[in-house]
This record gives sequence, structure tokens and C-alpha cells, in this order.
Amino acid sequence: MSEMKAHSIDISAMQRSQQTLRIENETPCLTVNNLELFYGEKQALNGIDMIIPEKKVTAFIGPSGCGKSTLLRCFNRMNDLVDTCRITGEINLHDTNIYAKGTEVAELRRRVGMVFQKPNPFPKSIYENVAYGLRIQGINKKRIIDETVEWALRSAALWDEVKDRLHESALGMSGGQQQRLVIARTVAVKPEVLLLDEPASALDPISTLKIEELIHELKEEFTIAIVTHNMQQAARVSDYTAFMYMGDLIEFGDTNTLFTNPSKQQTEDYITGRYG
Repeated sequence: MSEMKAHSIDISAMQRSQQTLRIENETPCLTVNNLELFYGEKQALNGIDMIIPEKKVTAFIGPSGCGKSTLLRCFNRMNDLVDTCRITGEINLHDTNIYAKGTEVAELRRRVGMVFQKPNPFPKSIYENVAYGLRIQGINKKRIIDETVEWALRSAALWDEVKDRLHESALGMSGGQQQRLVIARTVAVKPEVLLLDEPASALDPISTLKIEELIHELKEEFTIAIVTHNMQQAARVSDYTAFMYMGDLIEFGDTNTLFTNPSKQQTEDYITGRYG
């Protein structure tokens, strides 16, 4: 697993072998090979190599502007929407290069769903927010939609709070409820991967705790990649953590090891608050 070794050169051979083994024992979901991204002439990602393990939570940490959200948006090609964006290298979802010519991007974004920093419910009922993706797919049978809406809301730990007002506007919900509704809308179409871009940064502490508890439950069914500025949150919710700085992947590995015994001085400086 040379990709992992490239980011662990400061540890002993035995430590490096053990770290590589832990990653290799996981089933890869997303595999990133020599990924570079440019906005015009500015390079934002520099030769990223890593694996996102299946049905685990991988957190991305680092100072603002380090490239973590940019990398996250590569996983479902959201960066395609930026006119000046250019990408080299590849990302494989299981065995398929998502940047290969002819890739159906709409289908990719169904398979790799995304939840953003601020809740963005549609100006529709709670029910129709969750049903929206199903209808787009051509699913119109009421029984199937009803069952899926309930399953998705239960998956987002929201069903008991809204089951008696499904046809009320989603805009009347609290911020924390809206974010869980967006998660329900995303999982309703049964993606393989959930991308969470600072999903709790706009929420109060109680709502943040609910999102974190939800992440632990969701990883039973989905592979999760989360960007967070909150290192304590990364330590609480993730199995693996990637530390990024100025477009480089500085260190990637088991979360507990990265926070308690990082292999790079730069990582230790960041997590102990010496910069960032």
C-alpha cells in the first residue's frame, strides 16, 4: 500500500507496516490515486493518494483553505460545476473510475450523496422533501414512497419528531431538524457514500450531538466522509482521520493513533493548537 507509506515516512518500518495493515484490512470504498486539482493556474490539491474504507467514518481536518472541502467535492464531482476547475489522477468508487469518460454524473451523485454546511430543505412538505429523489428516479407507487420516506426519516432519527406533521412545510422545522431532514432526503435514494461538509457547524450543541450520534448509526449502512473544523468532533465520530495542509495530505490513518501519537510533527503542531 505505497500510497499510505508515502504519508507515513517519519515512523519506523514496523509502525509503518502496522499502520498499512490496518488500512489494508478494511474494504476500500473510494480509492484516490495521484489526484491533483487546479482552479485556473492555482493548484489546490497536490498528488493525493488515499483509501476511504467501506462503512467507516473518515474525517478530514486542517486549517481553512487546506483543500479538505475541495477533496470531498471531488468524490461526487461537484467541482465539475466550477468552470476553471481541472483535475488529473483518478478516484475509483469500488472498481470504477468516476472521472472516466462517459461517467453518468447524475447517477454518481445518487451513489455518492452530499450534505452541506447549512441545511437546505426544499420549500415543500417534510414528506415531499424526502420523496423528491424517489420521484426524480421515476418511482411513483405510493406504498413504496411511503415506506421509503418512513425508513429514511427513521434512519435520520427524525421519524418520531415529525410523523404527525409530514405534510407541514419543512421550513418550519428547527435548524437541527432541517439538517437531519436533508440527511433523510439524501439516504432515501440509497447511496453508497455520504459526504458531510461541516454538517453541524451551523447548529447548537444539542443539535450537534444528535448529528454525531446519527453518524455513528449511519455508518452501519453507509460509507461516510466528513469535513470538520472541530478536532474534538473528528476524534468522537471518525474511525480514520486525514490531516491536510495547503493542498497536501500530510497524514492519514487510524483516528486514535493520529490524535494520540501522530507520525508527523506538522500534525502534532496542528492538533495541539500551535497553528491553524
